[in-house]
Amino acid sequence: MEKRTLLAVLLILVVFWISSEFIWKNKKTQIPAEQKQEIEKTEKIEKIKESINNELSNDSYEQNVIEPENNIEIINNIVLENEYIKLTFSNLGAVINSIQLKNYFLKDKIAPVELIPENEFILNTELVMNSGSIANLSNTGFQYSVLEDSKKIIFISQTERGMVEKIFELTDNYGVNFNLKITGYDELSGYNLNIDSGIADTEEYLKMKSREYKVVGLVDNIITKYSLSKLKENREATGIIGWTAVKSKYFVMAIMPDELVNINKLLAFKNNDSPAEKLSIVLNRANIEHNYAMYFGPLDYENLKTYGNGIENVVDMGPKFLQWISKIFVAFLKFLNSFIPSWGFCIIIFSVILKIILYPLTHKSFESSTKMQKINPLMKEIQQKYKSEPQKMNAELKKLYKEHGVNPLGGCLPMLLQMPILFALYPILRYSIDLRQTSFFWLPDLSEPDPIWLLPILMAVFMFVQQKLMSPSKQSLEEMDEKQKAAQQSQKMMMYFMPIMMFFIFKSLSSGLVLYWTMFSIIGSIQQYIIKKKFNKE
Repeated sequence: MEKRTLLAVLLILVVFWISSEFIWKNKKTQIPAEQKQEIEKTEKIEKIKESINNELSNDSYEQNVIEPENNIEIINNIVLENEYIKLTFSNLGAVINSIQLKNYFLKDKIAPVELIPENEFILNTELVMNSGSIANLSNTGFQYSVLEDSKKIIFISQTERGMVEKIFELTDNYGVNFNLKITGYDELSGYNLNIDSGIADTEEYLKMKSREYKVVGLVDNIITKYSLSKLKENREATGIIGWTAVKSKYFVMAIMPDELVNINKLLAFKNNDSPAEKLSIVLNRANIEHNYAMYFGPLDYENLKTYGNGIENVVDMGPKFLQWISKIFVAFLKFLNSFIPSWGFCIIIFSVILKIILYPLTHKSFESSTKMQKINPLMKEIQQKYKSEPQKMNAELKKLYKEHGVNPLGGCLPMLLQMPILFALYPILRYSIDLRQTSFFWLPDLSEPDPIWLLPILMAVFMFVQQKLMSPSKQSLEEMDEKQKAAQQSQKMMMYFMPIMMFFIFKSLSSGLVLYWTMFSIIGSIQQYIIKKKFNKE
């Protein structure tokens, strides 16, 4: 295959693959004023209290309400925190209504990242009875006690029907242990745990939200994913659920049951323009004590890997067959960053090193293309001389290639070998938590697109320059026949069209990825210029 044709085909494949990732959906958010937030919270609490009061005289479980503990004051700002995370609880339902990450901030670099959307909460518990009725604990006031330097909290609801105890304890970094005890409910057949708040938006650039926000779970040892774009209807997965998570581009809320907990159903749905989920647990006895490990924090592969249950796979590392390459690249980039504080320079150095490693392959590709252009007149003579003898013509062409050290397919293999590298780097530089809010020269954030498009423009320019250097000289064009000239005209159109198309795609990608591709194009242009100059002297 002629090298320039192959380049065009491969670039089209890249465009097709990247384009498939970009079914954009504009952000639809409302940011209420602080006063409005407080009013909404107060109204929500009053409605729940009113509902409880209306049902106090009714003993039926079919009303989906548990009679609250008498004289329990509702507190919505009970806090557990460590140096990484701050959890805020409400004793109305013993739920978490705020998760703040102390080491990550919004664009203003002041407000900490919040994982739970406004006026929402997670880990509400619903008790499922043998009759099929549901007792919703979100309407229940719990007594509570904070222990051990604000690292552990115990919630207890005791009624005539039974007792529910929910214990939360902070562990290392972003981990939380959750213990649930239920006793005395003789008709209990199971319960539901809700992570139905959705996950809050933390970035301003949300054009790819519909693909980046997901519910992910390990169901029967198979990773199941439901992106926001697929949650127009509720999705249900049944089987043995080893762990599950709700994730955004950079952050995740994950829950991992111990081996004694039988989660048999995951219901994924959409709430607050975000993925949400409900977990169903089957019980074979009335009194239970279940333990869960939870992780509320950044999508950091190494942090998640410490759990030893495969939950690190919630981090997007690209196609499975290329993940081993992605992991090598991540490790090397972090190694560079250990002594080079700028991630921008780390990406540039990485590009240069990778280009040096691939030099024998790319040099061979460029060299093959240049040699083919130089022997083009000789090829034309052979084709004219033996046009009625195809076998003889092929034999003479092979002899010509051998005499001049040319492999007509020499440019194919190097190009093909470079494609997995691009595919492996793409998710790393697109989703890396390390690049989030990292500035570099005029780029305010390497994880977001270049706001002035300068980098994509440079990339497109050097893509054009590189392709221009690969095109045949004027003298070579004059020596071509009409068929060859027509092919060159087609490739010339591609030379102008492809950089423009790539600009419009790359201008919306993370600037860290565009920085890598731009550096690769610049180095490739210099390399092609040197090779072409060398052969023109011969």
